[in-house]
Amino acid sequence: MRNRRSVHNSLMINYVLFSVILGVIGFLVYENMYDAREEYISRTLPMVEASQLIRDDWKSIPYETVQSFGGYIQVLDKSLNVVFSRGSGMEKAKASYTEEELLALFYEGNGSGYHSLAPFVSPEGREYRLLVTIPGGAVMKESRLVKTNAEITEVFTRLLIEGFLWFAAAFLLSLWVYGRITGRRITNPLTDVSRELAQIAEGRGGKRLFFRANKELMDLQLHFNRMADRLEQAETAKRRLEEGRRRLMMDISHDLKTPITTIQGYAEVLRLGMEQNEEQRLKYANRIHAKARFIASLVDDLFELTKLESTELSYERKIGDLAELCRTAAADLYDSFEQKGITLDIRIPESPVMLPYHDGLMHRALTNLLTNALKYNKEGAHVWLELEARDEDILLTVGDNGPGISDPVRETVFEPFVRGDQARRSDGGSGLGLAIARSSVEQHAGQIWLDPEAEGTVVHIRLTKT
Repeated sequence: MRNRRSVHNSLMINYVLFSVILGVIGFLVYENMYDAREEYISRTLPMVEASQLIRDDWKSIPYETVQSFGGYIQVLDKSLNVVFSRGSGMEKAKASYTEEELLALFYEGNGSGYHSLAPFVSPEGREYRLLVTIPGGAVMKESRLVKTNAEITEVFTRLLIEGFLWFAAAFLLSLWVYGRITGRRITNPLTDVSRELAQIAEGRGGKRLFFRANKELMDLQLHFNRMADRLEQAETAKRRLEEGRRRLMMDISHDLKTPITTIQGYAEVLRLGMEQNEEQRLKYANRIHAKARFIASLVDDLFELTKLESTELSYERKIGDLAELCRTAAADLYDSFEQKGITLDIRIPESPVMLPYHDGLMHRALTNLLTNALKYNKEGAHVWLELEARDEDILLTVGDNGPGISDPVRETVFEPFVRGDQARRSDGGSGLGLAIARSSVEQHAGQIWLDPEAEGTVVHIRLTKT
């Protein structure tokens, strides 16, 4: 059965139980201490009472207990003269007494100390008295009531009820103070946490928690706020992903629609025999072929990007010479740069630059960057490929001095279907080149970014040597 009791009520009940248990323990301890006190008194009092100390041989009287309390004993003859004494404080003791002085020692309210007197007869038949004196209030006589009447019982009952009422008031006050403290320091923070968790569970986000409490609850607040931040970031990323997917589908539809429409138009012309001559028929066929190649290239790029972003696929990296890979990629496109009148400057170290990488992925990334530079620059432009081997990493740069990328596109230039000119043109690239380059670099745990301060377009790639 599910426990529906709140934390606050549980703490209050536990407090009451703890108080009751503590009271019982205190009562039992008091009873034990009282019994121990009574036992000690019952064992000690006979050692200071004159009637218990009488001995025929005065020197054998056990006066040590009396002396330990700072007192002394005296043996008085029939004339009340002191004939024998032992103990401490004898300098204040009298050498003889009168009957009046002796009786005065036992008057009620006498503050001179404890006195005990007992008569005895010596073996010779002489009458003596043993006087025990303990000054300073170390031992006191007390009276105990062993029988009560109705009036005393009524007074005692009233005092007992008043004491219980005062105790109950004090206990309820302490319970109220305890409830306020636990409410402010424990249950209120837990209520806030529960409320915000319910908000998150219902998909309404949730505010951050700000309260002061004990260490454990402050840790709970810290972890809750971190969780809320992570969930908010995840929700933002999810919305961004959904928006990206929606935009991706729109871009794919747009990029496929134009060439397919062109192919359909030219194919219809050829099907109906509407071309005017052989030259025009060949022209239409070439255009159909070019659009089909564009569609095939777009599909290949989409397939490659999907593979790179898949978490189920992994690419094995092998130790190789990155400098040689850069030379190969540049050599493949060198003629194209010359034909377009663009200078390609290669700045690659002569010595090998060894590190683990996947040959196909890195070659594709470099080729895409160089192809973009070739495609979006005009005759007379300057493009460079630079490889710098540093202590901990490798820095690879592909840059040009062209018009650069507009500011609105810089933040999303590595996203799929983003083109530098922001125009959805069918004669341009697929818009996936930089996205594939980024995914290829990320497969190597590297970083790729656009230099925000450089003139033209400068892309950096950082790869670690491990």
